[in-house]
Amino acid sequence: MTSILFLGDAHLRENDPELESFLRFLRALPSGASALYLLGDLFDLWIGSPAFLSECHHRVLAALRALKASGVALKYVEGNRDYRLKSLYESDPFQEVAEEGTDVAFGGRSIHLVHGDLVNPEDRPYRFWRRVAKSPVLLGATRILPGRTARSLARWMERGIARTNLRHRARFPEEHCRRLALARLSQGNDTLVLGHFHEESRREYQGPSGKIEVFVLPAWRIQGRYLRIHEDGQAEFEGYTQEGAST
Repeated sequence: MTSILFLGDAHLRENDPELESFLRFLRALPSGASALYLLGDLFDLWIGSPAFLSECHHRVLAALRALKASGVALKYVEGNRDYRLKSLYESDPFQEVAEEGTDVAFGGRSIHLVHGDLVNPEDRPYRFWRRVAKSPVLLGATRILPGRTARSLARWMERGIARTNLRHRARFPEEHCRRLALARLSQGNDTLVLGHFHEESRREYQGPSGKIEVFVLPAWRIQGRYLRIHEDGQAEFEGYTQEGAST
């Protein structure tokens, strides 16, 4: 049976002991998977400029290109640690790079995908940081920086990210999630998938026009788990081991 996979928050980094496990997962994707949707924060920091790429980035990108060549569709939704990836990576290796959100139809479901960092409008410090860090001026400058300067800027950005939205991410914003879900329901979606909060959960909200199911992805880095939706619409979280997937 054909299925599609959703994975978020791997937070891979240079000299990362988790890297090999993630690469093995990509090389031996669960049977029947026709598409892999990465919902942001694949790396601790990913900037759409070659000057910022490390060996870790190169190895993961090579594995993703091999996966795409095997016939698996790849799509990416930017997270709070991703910056202007679209111009560099849309078409290679991803068929789509969405800066905020995107829709997919599968298994009789109309699914909306977001990273989750914008779910809570009360997280004003993070939203300010996001506007600054993702501004065209700052990110345009990264394309002309020499390597050493680029790496220094990357470290500064990583420190800035680490200081933002900790308080607002510590507790899941239930009411804000409900509002987003019902807004998507009014737009015709019946499923919402997001990451960012590093918790595995399944919720359902009732609206005037029906109900919408919400899946919050666990952090791959912490649990090695992902969401699978089958062609018949059934959905389940699974865990990865070297021997394969298990529910």
